Amino acid sequence: MTKKLKKSILLILIIIIGSVTGVLIGWSSPDPVSRNILIKARQYAYDPPVIKVNKGDTLHIKLTSLDVVHGFFVEGYDIDARIFSHQKKFNMRHPSEGKKWTEVEELVLITDKTGKFRYRCSNTCGTMHPFMQGELIVQPNTTYHAGVGGIVGLFLGMIWMFTRRIKRQDPSVQISRIDSN
Repeated sequence: MTKKLKKSILLILIIIIGSVTGVLIGWSSPDPVSRNILIKARQYAYDPPVIKVNKGDTLHIKLTSLDVVHGFFVEGYDIDARIFSHQKKFNMRHPSEGKKWTEVEELVLITDKTGKFRYRCSNTCGTMHPFMQGELIVQPNTTYHAGVGGIVGLFLGMIWMFTRRIKRQDPSVQISRIDSN
């Protein structure tokens, strides 16, 4: 096995170890909790625009509209709602099941999948309607932690290679000759 091949294999192992460490760090998450969330819809935004929760949390979401009729569709969770202006109750359904709208005061969502999920308005509410969206971030995002671990592993591998290169160089100073004609 050549020296170059040995170095390459060692560098790859360092990166893999960093990635696996990142995944393992991200895998541990706190116990699931119940969270009450109020989402206010207005043209053309949701408040809060970003919701961060942990995998397994139970979300009790109340929706209200401050101006016109809005929708609330959560990608990846098969939930669609129609929110009426200044009313506590709203309509909800599961589109994939083909069920009819049900009037509710809150929707309950158990975050069983990790990742980033967009929630967006599913009822045309004006000219900027396509831009009305928010994000539901369900942690841990193991891809993120693996990426950070991989970057740390790459950084450590580069430092290791750099220090080995410095140790191999001749410490004596070389003086170059200038030829004069």
